[in-house]
Amino acid sequence: MKIRDAFAKAERTSEIVTINLSGVGDIKVEVRSKTVEEQYGLLDKVSRKPNGDFDGKLLAVETIIATAYEPGTDDLAFDPADRDMLLQTDAAAFQTLLTAANKAAGLQGEDEVVSDLDETPVDVTSTS
Repeated sequence: MKIRDAFAKAERTSEIVTINLSGVGDIKVEVRSKTVEEQYGLLDKVSRKPNGDFDGKLLAVETIIATAYEPGTDDLAFDPADRDMLLQTDAAAFQTLLTAANKAAGLQGEDEVVSDLDETPVDVTSTS
């Protein structure tokens, strides 16, 4: 198979993540990688600071909104209206989803995403 054909047929990577939510118990979330187009769209969306830097908090929450699915479906687990709720949720559960999203995207480290897909890390734990 030619490389071009292989890329055209490749499926998005995904992982089922189990998260224990206090007072709720274990839940399963499917975390899927984004396409290159989706990744660039997300990066454009979160580069809102006047100097062009990324808003780390917004990048983290938008990454989770874009990659978390109800397992085995095409239904996103969250939508943009859930942004504030996600920011008020348990940090460990949030970090578990963010780590899985970064892993699915092939990005480095647990607390960083790659800026503009160029190997320049952006700290997503920043709240400024």
